[in-house]
Amino acid sequence: MNRIAPKIVILLTFYIFITSNTSVISQTDQNVSDRFKETSIHIEKSIDTLLRKTYEELEKEYNTNEKDSILAKLYASAYLEKAKKENNKLQIANGYHFFCWLSANDFEKSLKYADSIIELTKNDKFKKYPTRGYLFRGFNLFELNKYNPALQSYISGLKHAEIMNDTANVIALKHNIALLRNTLGESREALKEYFENLKFIIKQDTLDKFRPHYVTTLYKISSTYNELGVADSGYIYIKKMIRSTLASKKRYYYPEALLISGMNSYLRKDFQAAIDSLHKAEGILNTNGVHSSKVMTNLWIGKSLLQLNKKENAFNYLKKVDSMIDKSNYTYSYRDAFTLLIDHYKDVDNKDKQLELMQKLIQFDSITSAKHQKLNVNLVKNYDTAKLIKEKDLLIQDIQNQSQKTKFQYIIIGILILLITSIIYYSFYKKKKLAYLREFDEKLKHIETKKIKKAKDLEIDPKVTKDIIKKLERFEQNLVFLNTNLTQTKVAKSFKTNSTYLSKIINTHKKKNFANYLNDLRIEYCIKQIETNPKFRLYSVKSIANEVGFNSVQSFSSAFHKKTGKHPSEYIKNRPLQ
Repeated sequence: MNRIAPKIVILLTFYIFITSNTSVISQTDQNVSDRFKETSIHIEKSIDTLLRKTYEELEKEYNTNEKDSILAKLYASAYLEKAKKENNKLQIANGYHFFCWLSANDFEKSLKYADSIIELTKNDKFKKYPTRGYLFRGFNLFELNKYNPALQSYISGLKHAEIMNDTANVIALKHNIALLRNTLGESREALKEYFENLKFIIKQDTLDKFRPHYVTTLYKISSTYNELGVADSGYIYIKKMIRSTLASKKRYYYPEALLISGMNSYLRKDFQAAIDSLHKAEGILNTNGVHSSKVMTNLWIGKSLLQLNKKENAFNYLKKVDSMIDKSNYTYSYRDAFTLLIDHYKDVDNKDKQLELMQKLIQFDSITSAKHQKLNVNLVKNYDTAKLIKEKDLLIQDIQNQSQKTKFQYIIIGILILLITSIIYYSFYKKKKLAYLREFDEKLKHIETKKIKKAKDLEIDPKVTKDIIKKLERFEQNLVFLNTNLTQTKVAKSFKTNSTYLSKIINTHKKKNFANYLNDLRIEYCIKQIETNPKFRLYSVKSIANEVGFNSVQSFSSAFHKKTGKHPSEYIKNRPLQ
């Protein structure tokens, strides 16, 4: 199932504060150029008048003319000049914020204004700053495919927003962190965070102040349901989004609503309805839309036309997608365009184009996979762990605020419950668990014996064997085995082979089955970190388990004990640093 390009919705989040689509001045349009000169002369003559205006008046003029990039820039310039003359730090930050918006389509330039906001206000306690700087910095870094710095920027902004009780920015930053999960394909985890945001937003003023937040969150919930293949649930939230969008004069994110509606119609196999919605979105986006939205619109029109057997027209749209994509802006969301084109060129026996697209896709996938792998590790380390620590600190603070008497009673009750539960567990579940494990081991041995026997009967081409062994070496060198939820099928698919071949080669060359091979790699890496990395030794057993790829503490402890003869905590305690 393809995923909507996360860049679409990251851009949406930024329209929370100033809902506008600033137009880009065409350098070749003589009429616009002449008007710019006339307007500039007029403003220069009355600059003193502008500087005598209040900040509120200048901001109002800026917002009134937000769709006219020429006038908006001139009012923003007057605002910033006035603030600098008066050395008003807060208003200078506001001026830079205006220019972040005015440069929204020039990510490098917008990034510089965001950095200026952060540098100017990082030691102050303004409610909106430096949070807005971190928010824009994260957005621009994401658009530049610098995912990990973007994550760091969002986390820094979130800390400040929570301290200052800045509700709007807390919602926006959590939303954007959830979008990074979408980038990794962690759709279910992202969906949970979107629903948490939605629950909070509904308590606010969703008809006025928080409508953009509400619409954006509905957008992401519906698109994530689409990604998960739950089209009926997605349709419910799409209808809510469109109703709320059309109820507003500004029609927040209407073209994106049409895009996601078209994709949902495709998933529900109503292909003509999909094309109708996507063509409407295409018309609006061609006038004023972000690159990723345009790419997705062309892709899904092409896919819908293929379903209606209109191949020639369909491939024209898919070729548009190919022309719009390079290694700097590729995401897995666009992958279908390339695979469908490869199949097309295979059918028409155009080997040159087929090879060209295959090489391009392999390169794009490789670059994207490397970025996502590192991002996944940093999300767990820097965001999930920090979030867990915060929840723990809040719990401790809550307990400390209680009276000593109540606290003592809770502690006694907790100890008694824990003691009773432990006794029950030890006397009842222990025996049941041991019996289950014995039965499970017997079944596993039986299955593995059959697999080994089947693998021995299978002859593998020496070239295939050599290729898989090289890929296993890269698998180990690049620490891919640290990823959670790895299965033999997934690894075989990433190696472009089948599970049977992979199983036989691991059994033959590693002298163990896939599960033991994977667990041994993870435990060996864990032991090395314990012996050489002081910070790693400070992690909880649960954090260590997650760090090295296990989904549960129990499976990690069992594998660790099997390898070392000791439980993790005991090993860390008795093993000195090297």
